[in-house]
Amino acid sequence: MSGPAEREALNRVPDHPRWVDTRGMLLTGRAVVSFKEPARLDRDGFVVELASRALLSALDNPPPPLVAERARAMAGDVNLLVAPETAACVTTALPEWIGRPVRLHALPQPMSWESESDDDVVIATRETAPPLDHVPEGLRHEIREALEGHPAVRFVHGTLPPRRPEDVSASAVPVAFVLVDGRAAAFCYPVLQTERHWDVSVDTLEGYRGRRLAGRAARAMIRHMRTRGRSPVWGALESNLASLAVARRLGFVAAGSLLVFAAR
Repeated sequence: MSGPAEREALNRVPDHPRWVDTRGMLLTGRAVVSFKEPARLDRDGFVVELASRALLSALDNPPPPLVAERARAMAGDVNLLVAPETAACVTTALPEWIGRPVRLHALPQPMSWESESDDDVVIATRETAPPLDHVPEGLRHEIREALEGHPAVRFVHGTLPPRRPEDVSASAVPVAFVLVDGRAAAFCYPVLQTERHWDVSVDTLEGYRGRRLAGRAARAMIRHMRTRGRSPVWGALESNLASLAVARRLGFVAAGSLLVFAAR
């Protein structure tokens, strides 16, 4: 249950593409917010953490000792998000961690292709998902976790803590599957959601890459989420040129940047 710190953090984190992950963390109702003590909730920097996804966000220059304490208290391979202009608190707190630039893109207006359809794509939940036995183990686990209501993919992959029953979303998480000869070949689903936005996760099996299937999966999920009043946010590491190219082809426009820090 949210306390005063979590409620104040939600007031201070806007529903903007740049903060889709942070606000989405807060809206799960399972995030924990930490301020230094004594706290001035309306102005001090703070840290948001979602333990089940080993995900942290540092906002408004929290004290480096607080950042280090919360990062080192988390289980799993942590991803820590921070705006570039306030990243000094993380580099001071965790000098051995690696910071990687992330580019964020948005699609605020409906595109012409949104009125079309992709007949080889299905939107499914846990009960209706196609077989995934042919999918490599790591990706298969990720997709099944999403279907179970616990989407947890991050910018820098790594180990997550064991999922607990209370970590699962109360509502079904949809996944778009592109079918090739009846087999799922590409996938797209929302990782975190706010009132107006959702964070895109998209992937294609290695043997099917280069056929623009990721874009088809994303288009189907974008249409689906538009009916729920949410616009997509495409975030990718600056080094992930393939992902950024798909976003450009779909018409996404730049919406800001972040840094993601990880221990490796």
